[in-house]
Amino acid sequence: MLNERFLITLQGKNYVTYEGLLDLAHQKGLLSLEVDLVQFPNKENNMTAICKAIARTENESYVDIGDASPQSVNNALVPHIIRMASTRAKARALR
Repeated sequence: MLNERFLITLQGKNYVTYEGLLDLAHQKGLLSLEVDLVQFPNKENNMTAICKAIARTENESYVDIGDASPQSVNNALVPHIIRMASTRAKARALR
């Protein structure tokens, strides 16, 4: 059951926060959540980090990727591009 404190409204639509996705995943038997850095940000790729996440339960695995670049994050997050790509990948796998 999703706790309402994990819901936010953006532009009139409800979204589940990352913390809410993680909470639901644990309720459904999440065993592991692994992340691999697929692309390291550098000048040649416009400082774009790409991560792959795998969420595993006893019976299933969910895989997705997430990316982040200076163009796709708030200026305050630019120094944390890899971490942002990782969080995005995990959130997508958990969804």
